[in-house]
Amino acid sequence: MSGTVRASIDGSIAHLIIDNPARRNAMSLDMYAAVPDAVRAIIESPAVRVVVLRGEGDVAFGAGSDISEFTEKRTGRGALHYNAVEERAVQAIEAIRVPVLALVHGPCMGGGAGMALCADIRFAADDATFAIPPAKLGVGYPASSTARLQAAVGASRAKDLIFSGRVIDANEALRIGMVDAVVAKDALDAHVAAYANAVARNAPLTIVAAKQALANGATAETHAAIAACYSSADYTEGIRAFAEKRRPTFEGR
Repeated sequence: MSGTVRASIDGSIAHLIIDNPARRNAMSLDMYAAVPDAVRAIIESPAVRVVVLRGEGDVAFGAGSDISEFTEKRTGRGALHYNAVEERAVQAIEAIRVPVLALVHGPCMGGGAGMALCADIRFAADDATFAIPPAKLGVGYPASSTARLQAAVGASRAKDLIFSGRVIDANEALRIGMVDAVVAKDALDAHVAAYANAVARNAPLTIVAAKQALANGATAETHAAIAACYSSADYTEGIRAFAEKRRPTFEGR
């Protein structure tokens, strides 16, 4: 099976792209293995302030893991290896310090949904559909992905989605908290681009500290990140720009 997960960087905006359109962006084991390197390319670029996670094209975000590989690569000891590779992939996305926005066209299923749930904010096209189907396959859904689903939709709804394996549309996903906005299909890319650029114009140290606080709580590292905002050039610039009634120019330092 061909396909990869790749990074594309354009100034302050990076795209992390699930690229396997011939299979509706289904994830192979090799594609999961490619995620940490793609993420590394993004985080090593100091200019990046926002990451957009998406599927290649506008047909599908991700149809889940490639089931055709399972008999060869996800049985016995191979299953443990497969699960570890998948876990490293989602952990790499979740560990990105800057905001991650998921842009969801079409199906977002299983492993694809697990990746989308790593994003900070999820935007769905009005044709998007979601499902967590492991119970229909006998697959053990990863504990970390289950926890992320619960954090998004609550315990009872997470149980419903996993136990039933049912497919939900974008409006139901919005209602239960699985996504944060639903946008017309032909307007979604522009909507997310505008949102990403708006976030990228804000003070990056403030945003990184806030994301850290939301993820980890009031740790010593979080307090240090918050304190660093006040000693930054961006803080001086923000206050000065407010007084001068102009838009601030933040440099992330």
